[in-house]
Formats: sequence, structure tokens, C-alpha cells
Amino acid sequence: MAKLVLFNDISNAYINLFINFANNMTSKILLLGAGRSSSALIDYLLQNAESDGFILQVGDQSIESALAKTKNHPNAEVFSFNIENESDRSASISKADLVISLLPPALHILAAKDCLKFGKNLITASYISVELKQMEAEVRSKNLLFLCECGLDPGIDHMSAMEIIHRLKSEGFTLKSFSSYTGGLVAPESNDNPWGYKFSWNPRNVIVAGQGTARYIANGKYHYLPYNRLFKEIERIEVDKLGAFDGYANRDSLSYRHHYGIDNIPTLIRGTLRQEGYCSAWQIFVSLGMTDDTYAVENSENLTYAEFTEAFLPQSAIGKNTTEKLLNYFDLKHQIVIQRKLLFLTFLQYNLAKLFQIYVIPNRIFLKNCKVFFDIYNHNICSQQIFFLLL
Repeated sequence: MAKLVLFNDISNAYINLFINFANNMTSKILLLGAGRSSSALIDYLLQNAESDGFILQVGDQSIESALAKTKNHPNAEVFSFNIENESDRSASISKADLVISLLPPALHILAAKDCLKFGKNLITASYISVELKQMEAEVRSKNLLFLCECGLDPGIDHMSAMEIIHRLKSEGFTLKSFSSYTGGLVAPESNDNPWGYKFSWNPRNVIVAGQGTARYIANGKYHYLPYNRLFKEIERIEVDKLGAFDGYANRDSLSYRHHYGIDNIPTLIRGTLRQEGYCSAWQIFVSLGMTDDTYAVENSENLTYAEFTEAFLPQSAIGKNTTEKLLNYFDLKHQIVIQRKLLFLTFLQYNLAKLFQIYVIPNRIFLKNCKVFFDIYNHNICSQQIFFLLL
């Protein structure tokens, strides 16, 4: 049996396969990327490095970031790494026993090609791209393990969902509806900003989240939700003891029907959870076009935050200043909750904003000393079965 897991192939056999592989690891694990998403993984691996007898090599463009996360651990090696440098990439991957890529999703393919070339196993938490999927036959022929979609979402939500689906099927149930909403959210005692959200991963990925068209099926009818409507068409999700949340459709739900073993189910939607009110405020930026990363803003290094914002407002917007124009254009004068969220981001101030593409992110919205962080998995099956997992 080929050791291939494109994590859409979710089954106990594949999970056991990965466990058996992990138990037979040899000496070097290469981790590419030491960004915000890497902290917990690095801590976990280093806790087990000595007892399991391996060295963790961490490569990142910022060697300072890698050093800060490995904390001079005796089983850690850090080095400056640029995935687009072919010679450096080949040298690092060829010497590893296992490669873990926490790079931006678009760069996984570079690591994957070298893993295939040198016969190395690869793990990444990201969605399976078209390019990775096209490598499947060759990966299988070389008896390699390429494990994708094994993070929080996608990842743990797959496993918790399959546990329920398998159990219900074994008890003779026929599934008529499956909706799954997942969110990594700040715990109530650490929630100190109006958005109810803090970045634990690359902030840019939060800015562009939702681009593309979400696809799902409801009552036997296909639905396609473009980006300009995504944050308008939300579901109110009630969670016991935690309150209400915004739920919006997440990417392509339809592709999971086969892998979940529910090909003929009339309703299937996978979604993302955010604190109540988040989506209506975020829609302002989407409507303005400020989250579009397909072009560069001319002369942005010389613009203030307010000037940058005004560049996206229609010329017909009425007001004495940028703030007033924004509130008038979107009729927000009485929308106090949305106002608080927008003003908190300070993007209407007239201080100079020297950023390559201006993303205005106050320090208080980063996850720093806030260690209390929880994830919600809400699986609603047959409109009756509900499962919650809090971490």
C-alpha cells in the first residue's frame, strides 16, 4: 500500500499509517517556516526531540524568529532559508528525513517538488492545491507520504466530523444534512478588543480570507457564494454557554462529500466562525475593495491611513473628513457596534502609513501574552446531532 495521504482521504487506515510512519522517524525533521502558526508545533516537537532521538531543523527568512521559537534548545538547529533559492532548498530537503512546510500555501509546491525529487515525506496543514493533487500518481509510485489538511481547520475538524459520521452510520442512521462550523477564537477572559479576534497566524491571510467563490449544497440545490456577498450571507450559530457567533461559508464544501462518504447527502456546508458582528463590519472593507491583493496601490508609501482609505471611497461620498464620508456612504451613523470596530483599527488617522500594501493592524489585535485560546467545532448532523470540542 502506498504511503500517500492527501488529507481528503480520511479514514482510520490512513491515520494509523501516519502514526506508524511517525514512530519510525529517524534523525532529522526539517520545518520550513517559523511564523505565527509554528509556535505550538515547535514547542511540541522539541518536548519530544530528545526522547525520540531527532533533531529539529527550522528554516525561515527571519533567523531571529526561528531563534526566538526554538529558545536555544539542544536538539534544535536554525538557519536562514529562502524557499525560492533552488540550491538552498535542495540542499536542506535532500538531507531531511521528514519535511514539514508551514510556508504560505502558494509556496508548498516548491517544497513538494523537491520532496518528490529526493524521496522525502511531506506534511503541511494547508488545503490540497490543484498542483499538489496533480502529483498524486508520482507520490504513490514512490511510496511516499504527503499528508495535507492536518491542522485546526482543515484537519482536526475532519477527524471529529468523521468520528460522528462513522458512529451514526454504524448505528444505522441515514445522513440527510451535515453542517460544520469551526473557529479559533479568543477566550472570553482574554477578549479585549471590539472585533473579538486576535491573529495567531499570518495577518495577511486573515485579510484575504474568503477570496474566491464558496460552494455548498442545501436541500439538494447547489449554491455559489462570491466574495462580495460572503460576509453578508451569514448564519447565526448558537453555542451553549458561549453565546452567538457569525458563521460564513468556507471555500468548497462540495469536494468533501466523497471523502466523508456522504456523496448523496442533500445538505452539506463547511463554515468559519467569528464573533457576532464581525462579518458585518468586515464587509465594509470588502465593499470598498481594500482587501483585494491583486494590485499595488500607487505611491502608498507617502499616504496617510486616511488618504489610503479615501482612495477607495467613491467621489460622491459626502462629509467634512474621511471618517464622516465613510460613515455617510455606508449609512453607519447609528451603527455604533460597527463604528467601534472600524475606529479601533485606526485606519482613519492622518499619520503616515509606510506599508507595502497598507494593512492597519493595532498591537492589541495580535495574540501575544494571551495564552487562553479556544477552538470551537460545531457539527450539526441530520439537524439533530451536535458535537462540540473545546480546546
